[in-house]
Amino acid sequence: MKKFKYDLFSKMYTFKTLVLILAYIEYVSSFDSRNVVFTIVSQQEPYHASVAKRLKENIETQVWELEERQPKVHVTHEDFPIPGAWTIIPLLRPLVTKYNGSDVRWVVFVESHTAVRCKRLIDALAAADRHKDTMWIGYPLRDDEPTIIHHFTFYEELEEEGGFVYPNFASGFAMRIQLMEQLLDQIERGDRKLEADFSIDPAFELAQLIYGDKTNPGPLLTADPSFCVVSADNCATYPRQFDICGSPIPESSIYFAVKTWSGFHSTRAKVVKKTWGKHVTNIMFYSDKDDPSLPAEAVGVPNTKTGHCLKTVTILQRVVERVRDLPHVKWIFLADDDTILGVQRLCEVLSCYRGGDDVTILGERYGYGYGKRETASKGYDYVTGGGGAALSVAGAAALGACACADPAAPDDMTLGACARILRLPLTHSPLFHQARPREYAREAVARDRPATFHRHEPRDPLRVYVTWFQHHDLPANRNWKDEL
Repeated sequence: MKKFKYDLFSKMYTFKTLVLILAYIEYVSSFDSRNVVFTIVSQQEPYHASVAKRLKENIETQVWELEERQPKVHVTHEDFPIPGAWTIIPLLRPLVTKYNGSDVRWVVFVESHTAVRCKRLIDALAAADRHKDTMWIGYPLRDDEPTIIHHFTFYEELEEEGGFVYPNFASGFAMRIQLMEQLLDQIERGDRKLEADFSIDPAFELAQLIYGDKTNPGPLLTADPSFCVVSADNCATYPRQFDICGSPIPESSIYFAVKTWSGFHSTRAKVVKKTWGKHVTNIMFYSDKDDPSLPAEAVGVPNTKTGHCLKTVTILQRVVERVRDLPHVKWIFLADDDTILGVQRLCEVLSCYRGGDDVTILGERYGYGYGKRETASKGYDYVTGGGGAALSVAGAAALGACACADPAAPDDMTLGACARILRLPLTHSPLFHQARPREYAREAVARDRPATFHRHEPRDPLRVYVTWFQHHDLPANRNWKDEL
């Protein structure tokens, strides 16, 4: 009798073990949309919100056709309206809190202009899921040298391993929710922190936070060929181009205000006149001295080596007053004297946004204060001045009311902080650039036709304009060599 009970217990134990083993095998071998969260990093501005909405609907349609179930798709400006959500790090806690303990194993982050093929993406995630050492995947970018947009950070200890890599955000990337939990624990213990106060490139800064340093390194991004920079048959994701919305706006509907200084009238200002400045109708240089040859107008504010806050606010006030007599002007483009832009491309880009009486503040977005827990709630976005800012007339008027703590305070940061207080929305465009083309990874800057860059090449100040913009700005029957 005792032997019978022992045999029965042994068989039951073996059966339960087998069931558990089979359940585990099924768990690791099966993978579908229930194991994935799609997170669309979006903006509340109407054009960007509509693009994000279409992407969400497209993902839902694809998954329903594949599996006849509703996927988990979030649009961040609606579902997680958190300051600095675009930097990704503030999204980690709400996503982990919502999905911890569920079937979710991976979180996919995409931009609203990322194309997603769900079948290929789920297959790629299933393949990555089988490799437990693979913690996050995407298209890898790497810097050849330290760059200003990455805080001049360079990881020499990783050069023999192929260098420090970070995801091309426009192609999307995916993280195990397990990695997100680990990262949050490390941040809360103080083992991981961002050294810089500024948020510039969220993909790079996230990779930097995950890696840490060589004394306690975290996982590097795993390259996955399903994440692409151009569309191909094997691609699960790739960046879509920014389509024009109807026709380009008339160039004459933009008033170009260029900040300069008398010491640059014969250098930087002349480059503007030789390049994009000759393709615009309404342009004025604002300086410390009058100069009819440009033309330049003195703003009555002494020049400062840095900051220029009072000068910029004064320029905005003057321009807004001037365009009151120009009812056809709907936009004010605020540029530095070494901002390089394509006039035709700018007119195409602005076709998607609301000028005139609607408040629109558009440019390349940076952030301040988001990287540290003690300042994250007070962090704010700002549009970088060097890449230029496209302001609706109403947007310029609103910013013209901002106050400067000091005449030499940073103008773009001051206006960003003011916009936060006034609840003025800032809109990011990756087509505006605060640095030279060579400061960016080739794949990132070539994703689409850019609208602006910043800073002339010292030996050839015309080079960037001629390379990137001249062809599109000139009428078809002209030769650019005759123009320069």
